[in-house]
Parts: sequence; structure tokens; C-alpha cells
Amino acid sequence: EQAQACGEAAGLQPESTGSPHIAADERADSAHQDEAAKRPILVAVGESTEAADSRIPAATSPVDAKQGAFRPGEPEAPEAAPAADPEAAEWAKLGAELYEFSAGSFVRRVCTYPQDASHGRYRLDALHEYIRELEAFHPQAEPVHAEGLLFFDTETTGLGVGAGNVAFLVGIGYYEAGHFVVEQLFIRHPAEERAMLAYLEEKLEKFTHIVSYNGRTFDWPILQNRFILNRMRPDIDRLLHLDLLHPSRSLWKHSMPSVRLGKVEEAQLGYVREDDVSGAFAPELYVLYLAEGKTDVLRGVFVHNERDIVSLAALSALISRYLADEEPLEAKTPGDLYRLGQWLLKMNRLPSAERILELGFSRLLEQAEEGRHAGGDLFLRYAAHYKKAGVRDKAVELWTRQIRQAGPAAAPHVEAYIELAMHYEHGCKDYALALELSCEALDVLRQRRRLLRRSGKAAEEEQRIAHRIERLQRKLRDCGKPARGSRASAKPAGLTEPAKSSGQAKSAAKPPGKPRPAYAADSLFDVSGGSS
Repeated sequence: EQAQACGEAAGLQPESTGSPHIAADERADSAHQDEAAKRPILVAVGESTEAADSRIPAATSPVDAKQGAFRPGEPEAPEAAPAADPEAAEWAKLGAELYEFSAGSFVRRVCTYPQDASHGRYRLDALHEYIRELEAFHPQAEPVHAEGLLFFDTETTGLGVGAGNVAFLVGIGYYEAGHFVVEQLFIRHPAEERAMLAYLEEKLEKFTHIVSYNGRTFDWPILQNRFILNRMRPDIDRLLHLDLLHPSRSLWKHSMPSVRLGKVEEAQLGYVREDDVSGAFAPELYVLYLAEGKTDVLRGVFVHNERDIVSLAALSALISRYLADEEPLEAKTPGDLYRLGQWLLKMNRLPSAERILELGFSRLLEQAEEGRHAGGDLFLRYAAHYKKAGVRDKAVELWTRQIRQAGPAAAPHVEAYIELAMHYEHGCKDYALALELSCEALDVLRQRRRLLRRSGKAAEEEQRIAHRIERLQRKLRDCGKPARGSRASAKPAGLTEPAKSSGQAKSAAKPPGKPRPAYAADSLFDVSGGSS
């Protein structure tokens, strides 16, 4: 009883296994209920204890994982700290410990997940099935293994990559012995940075790849700078980087308002964070901790970083399924399929890319037949793909549908007219139809110029179209063929005639009317001819 009271005074979490301080009748309960009742629940910043208690499940069940429910991982119980050390007791409340390393001390928090746990719609072990697909990011490198991936994220004191930006919290995740382990390394003050980096250097030796989200341009350069400033030269250049921000941009940049990790989680992984502390507040909370020394203000920062690490594992599983052509496509729009197909082409997955683009093409035509607007320049994008692939008939059909979709009320893209004119001029030798399309392109360009501010690019494009019209008219004369319709045969206005001044244009356009009175003048400042 005395030992149990000391443990409660120190704020230690109960161990997940049986304890000699537990009464005999409690040890008779099932191990399943015992584990569920003692699972630590992390409380977000600003959340009441009652609200946190309401989230404690009655029992641990695989149904929770199947439904995509997410709870922070179960922290490993740190070694029992003496009750006389109040700081160790405070860190133990967060599931962390004061870790003593050969190079010094820092704070370490370790959380473990079973590999069959789910994060949104994806299990953490889903990556193992298609792990070799990630070799597409580095085709010439050695094979990829799940145990060789290190998922990496930091919380820093600023947004720059200079010497003044310090990573006060480094989160890493990896697969080990049938579990997914998340380690979080925290420095209470700058003097602990070298010890934390030495521990991280030792960890990095076991892995071959780094997986991050925008880590190539932010997190990893900061870490490299911190190693240099601490006069440490670890062999980290051998590590290959998988930055998941780049495929996320390729796949979802045009279909989502933002490709931040939190938004991608919600839209693509099916996981919505609740009571999450934004990473933008992490520097302020760290400064608050330095000023007051209260560990509770960091609770939300630890949970946020932990969720980022777990999301990287789930997102890697999704990316690998796309590369393996195993992700369902029933709910994908023509725009989603186009972007996925183009990304797969870039990743050298040619058969999958062609199949997905064909599926997107057929769905795009179905929408057009049903009268639904495709939106944007999707016809032009698919047409450009088929033009590059040499499938001219599909490209011509898409350009024609792009013009037809715009209708008379809107100004369509000039590109569709120009591409069709080029096709009929060079491919079909139908100069009359090419001339008619070029004249329509010029009309559309002038119509758009009235609505938008004139730019140098628009003027150059107008000159190119005018040159094309003159060339087609010359070819028709040489062939002795008449142009189709009076509109195509007539010379478009303004192509060869000299431009008139603004005064001449106004006077020519104004119909004759009654003579002006003697006092009327062309300008308010020109009254010399109006005096009586």
C-alpha cells in the first residue's frame, strides 16, 4: 500500500500488465478488461479531464480499428522514477521519461501500435504488401523493405532553415518486431540538443530510407544544420528520401483546397483529427514551457507530432497501392483519373497509366453525353495527352467537344481552335476548314480581349493567328480552291489595313446627325471656336 501511494503521488501511469499492488480480486479479472481500463488516454490542450474520460473505451476491441477509430499509441511505461524527483513525475504524466544517454540526457516518449491497428481507412501493416512499389521513387537504388523506412517529422522554433531554427521535438516512426513504434525526442533546453542528436545518429544507422512530408526542403535541412553546428558528421547522405508532399501535389493539388497533411488525411485517408493542436502553435507553446516549466502545455504538441508520424505510414500505404494499381477507382472523377494517370506515367507505370487514362476518357465522354459540364480545360488536357501519344482521332474529338461545350454565351479556349486548324492544315490538307477555324480563333481572342486587360502575350498570339490566316489564304489561292463561306474567304478586319487613329475611328463610326450649335466644342477645354 505504501508503494502504491508513492506511485500515485508521482503521477505514474499504471503498467499494462499485472502489478503486485493490485488486489487479488482485481487480478482475477480478464486480461482483456484489465488492459482496456488502464490504456492511457492523452488529453489535448484545452480539453477537460471529463471530456478525455468520456473517450475511454469500455474495452479494447478490433472493431475500433476496423471502423477507423484512432487513439494515440500506448506509451511504454518508463522506468519508475524516484518520488523525490517531481520533474520526472510530470513527464511521466505524458508517458515520457528523462532518458539518460551516453552523450547526456533528454526527454524521450515511446508509443507502440500493433500493426493491425487502423488509421482512417488503412491499416498500418498495409504497407508491407506493396512495399516494393516504393522503389519507383529511386529505381536504381537497393530494394525497399518496411523495416528500412524511418518516418520523420519535427517541431521547430521557426519556419526558416537557418542556424537560429532549432528542432526542439524530433519524431520518428519505424516497424519493429510486429509493431509500429513512434519515438519522440524532446530537448528541455539547448544544452540537451547534442545528446538528442547523438541518440538520433545511432538510430539512423539502422535505416535506408527517410519518409517525410515536405521534409526534403524543411525538416531534413534543419536537422543537417543542427548536426553541423554541433560539430557532428553522421553518414546521413546515404539515406534515400521519400517526400510524400510531391506525389500528394501531383494527385490532389487541383481537387483539394490545400495539400497540407491534415487535409490529405481527411480527404484521402478518411481520418479527421479531433482536438488537435496546430503545428503553427508549437513554437509558442515551447516558449511558454521554457518560461513556466509546465509540461502540460506540451501535451497537444506531442499528440500532434505523433499523429503526423502515423499518418505518414498510412499515406505511404495509399501511395504504394496506387503504384500497384490496387486502389479502387469507382468514385474517381475524370479529373482525378487524369492526374493519377499522368503521375503514374511520371513514375514509369505505363500499363496502369494508360488503363486509368482510358477510364477517365470514357467517363469524360459519358458526362458530356449526359449534358454535365466537365469543368475547366479537362478536354484540352486529355487531348494533349492523346496528341502526344499519337492518337489523333481522340484528340480531335476532344478539341471539338471543348468548343461545343463552351457554347455561344461563353468565350471558349483559343487553343481548341488552333489545334484543330493545325490538324486540318497539316494532317488533312483541308486549308479551307483550317482557315475558317483560324478566323474563329481570332474572333474568340478579340472577344476575350474586350473582357480582359490587354497583355503582350495576347498581342503576340493575335499576330501568330493573323500570320496563319494569311498563309492559309495564300495556299488556297495557289491551289485555286475557294474558301468555305463568305466569312472565311473575306479578309479579316484589321489584318493588313493600316490602323486608324482613335479620332478617325470615332468620326467614321458616328452616324451623321443634326449640325452642332455654335457654342458646342470637341472638348471642354477647347472653346476657341465656340465664342459668339
